[in-house]
Amino acid sequence: MNLAYSIRLQRRIRIYATIGILLTGLLVAIATAIPLYHDAHDRAATAYVEDARARARSAGQFIGKAHDIARQIASRSGIRDQLEAYNRWEIDRSELVEYSAPRIRDALSQGRNIAGLVRLDKGNDPVIEIGQQIPASLLQIASSKEPVACGPLRIDDKIMLLVSAPVLSRDGARAGTDILSFEMAALDELLNNEPKGEHNTRQLLFNSTDQAVVEFNRLTPGGRLLDAGQPEQAFLERAAGGMTGLDGFERSDGSASMVAYAPLPEMPGWGLALVTPARAFDTPVLFRLASPLLMITLLVLGGAWLTARAIRPVADKVVQQSRKLGEMSESMALAASVFEGSPQAVLILDATHHILETNEACHTITGFGLVELRGRTMSQALCINTDEGSMCNELWRGVDEAGEWHGEVRLMRRYGETFPAWCSINAVLDDSGKPRHYIAMLSDISDKKQAEDRIRHLAQHDPLTGLPNRSLLADRLEHALERGRRSESRVALLFIDLDRFKHVNDSLGHPVGDRLLQEVAHRLHSTVRQQDTLARQGGDEFVVIIEDVEGPDDAARVAVKLLATLESPVTLDGHEIFVGGSIGISIFPSDGDSSEALLRCADSAMYEAKEQGRSTYRFYTAEQTRISRERFELESGLRRAIERDELRLFYQPQAACANGQLVGVEALVRWQHPERGLVPPDRFIPLAEEIGLIGQIGEWVLNTACAQARQWAQAGHPLRVAVNLSSHQVSQDKLFDTVKGALNRSGLAPSLLELEITEGHVLKRVEECIVELHRVKTLGVSLAIDDFGTGYSSLSYLKRLPVDRLKIDRSFVEGIPDDHDDISIVATILSMARNLGMGVIAEGVETPAQIEHLVAARCGEYQGYLLGKPMPPDALQDWMDRHRASHPDA
Repeated sequence: MNLAYSIRLQRRIRIYATIGILLTGLLVAIATAIPLYHDAHDRAATAYVEDARARARSAGQFIGKAHDIARQIASRSGIRDQLEAYNRWEIDRSELVEYSAPRIRDALSQGRNIAGLVRLDKGNDPVIEIGQQIPASLLQIASSKEPVACGPLRIDDKIMLLVSAPVLSRDGARAGTDILSFEMAALDELLNNEPKGEHNTRQLLFNSTDQAVVEFNRLTPGGRLLDAGQPEQAFLERAAGGMTGLDGFERSDGSASMVAYAPLPEMPGWGLALVTPARAFDTPVLFRLASPLLMITLLVLGGAWLTARAIRPVADKVVQQSRKLGEMSESMALAASVFEGSPQAVLILDATHHILETNEACHTITGFGLVELRGRTMSQALCINTDEGSMCNELWRGVDEAGEWHGEVRLMRRYGETFPAWCSINAVLDDSGKPRHYIAMLSDISDKKQAEDRIRHLAQHDPLTGLPNRSLLADRLEHALERGRRSESRVALLFIDLDRFKHVNDSLGHPVGDRLLQEVAHRLHSTVRQQDTLARQGGDEFVVIIEDVEGPDDAARVAVKLLATLESPVTLDGHEIFVGGSIGISIFPSDGDSSEALLRCADSAMYEAKEQGRSTYRFYTAEQTRISRERFELESGLRRAIERDELRLFYQPQAACANGQLVGVEALVRWQHPERGLVPPDRFIPLAEEIGLIGQIGEWVLNTACAQARQWAQAGHPLRVAVNLSSHQVSQDKLFDTVKGALNRSGLAPSLLELEITEGHVLKRVEECIVELHRVKTLGVSLAIDDFGTGYSSLSYLKRLPVDRLKIDRSFVEGIPDDHDDISIVATILSMARNLGMGVIAEGVETPAQIEHLVAARCGEYQGYLLGKPMPPDALQDWMDRHRASHPDA
């Protein structure tokens, strides 16, 4: 080998080595450039999406703060109470504005970016307008329970956000609505001041509810609204639906763009997107690749194959480490976001229970900042300390035993106020299993506890009087009886029913009746002892439970006190109302061993007190049980009496006083009970009126009497039949149709039917009754006033009634001819009737001396046992035959 060949060989080796190095370097450059490009692109995309999320959080915080401001202004109690008073027409609009406007302005001055406010009343009519005028067409966003955001939209050439917040009354009902307008220029300034912002990056904020899109960028301060149908809207709708991502799209002019989109946290239906030209997105990625490629190129050109080979694994490790660092950074950012964004107070404690870190919610709930809490234990800072020790001691014992504790505890705020909290503490263990840290989470449950107390109170107390209701009464009575059984003591139960309360409701109205019940409850409550229970049973009924009574005399003394406090009148709306009470008393254990038995016995005794003249009290007796049971059986049987055809009509004859001529009969109803026999009307008619059956019985009597009178008329014995009308029939507007129907069904001539009414029935509804009786009179029937003189007669109404006949009550006839007062009353009635052109019939005539006096006084007709007792139709027919035989002249 010569030198030249050697040189050529060496040169060839160098050339081959150089070519090898260049080829190897090129391969290394290519192998390094491709993963670096993908990694750089992924990191740029991640950073771009994170930037979109960060801006979405800023926008969400801006709108959330607008919600909070609107909710705080709407929840101000004084202004809310004024609005409720305006809704109830207690104040006018000027008074509302005078009181509320300065306070609302003060509240608005504490918030930023508020352009104006409109307060709507309960009917969604604007009552207060402050600042920027909001068009009336936009006032329809009023919500019922939670704030609602509307927009973005343009008002007065500005991009605005409207927030509607309901004004809730104390009981949770909507009393009105506040609508606030916020300038979105502040949000534009906030978003464009982000450090990553670029001049060519467009920021789009989208509200899916209103389909509104606003664009923020550095070139158009204040933002601008975009028309619907933009190509970016598809990505904004994904963001509004809760999706996050990065996509590219191509415009109609051929330019490509990249879009990063993310939803607004805690703002459903809102989304934000960053739009950047694809070239601007790719340029930083390429610049990021230029430096390593240049370095590799220099190394390759320098012939450092080993260096290039060493750089390659190092570069791979750097990429991998960067990737790990990026992932760790994202996880830490997410954890920090959860820590700070949690609505619960989160405290991180060391192994010795000293506080290391807290979030913002902890400051909001407790009032303590991190500086004040750091280095202190929960027992020192938040727990209530007593002579027995800290209330948190039991809590930490549970943590030490189980590694965790969950439960309710009462904590203390910064200024000494205590509050109930739901606390959860968990231990974080190290590799050896020992506690390294503790995580404590606190929630303020004051509202929940108050709501539970309100629900419990409403469930157990009468909403009108505030007294215990029937449910709480039963519970306390059971406890009182249980204590009585254990201590072998007596328990007294007083059942109070107000007298004449229904008259107050009917005459003055239910609102006055409600206020009267409240006053009565106050008086009764001030009379009984604190350890006694006063409850409202329902309606105008109250119950008092008295424990440890020595005997009935103790209960009687309490009853006397209760009756005395009800004697003085109550003045309401200028009316002086006298209302008494009837009290029934039962004693445990002599009158019953259960709450149901004692209540039943006291109720029975109360009815006995009412029957004895009211405004008194009575103790329970066994006789009352018998009467109550009998009444129940009668009520049960009476409901089926019409269906079973157990009612009977008896007829009492009526005759002329002068010659005894038979002129008519009065139909009187009887009840043929299958077990009790013939029941007189005074035993079941009041019961029928009470349970609402008197209307059916009255209609049956009318139809049956008309049918019977028709039979007599067809047999050649036309008799006028008198039928008593009940108060139910007189007070209803169907009397005309009822009488007309009875006449049509029976075919009876109207002149043979006489309807008897009492004065009391008419005076309950004077004007309506006069009109209805005049209509009935057009049918051709006659009308009579029964028991005349015993009611509250009003001659001014009597002359307006189409009455044909007056019936003198038996109480005035029975004293004739010995009682001068009865003689004078009868003479007065006869004289008045003659002057008014009315006929007169005397009831209850039982002696010849009475009929002789009536004949002398020129009384027209009479009825009574002297003439004949009430009898069934068959017996009446036989009686009429005998009567005609004994009175041939008649």
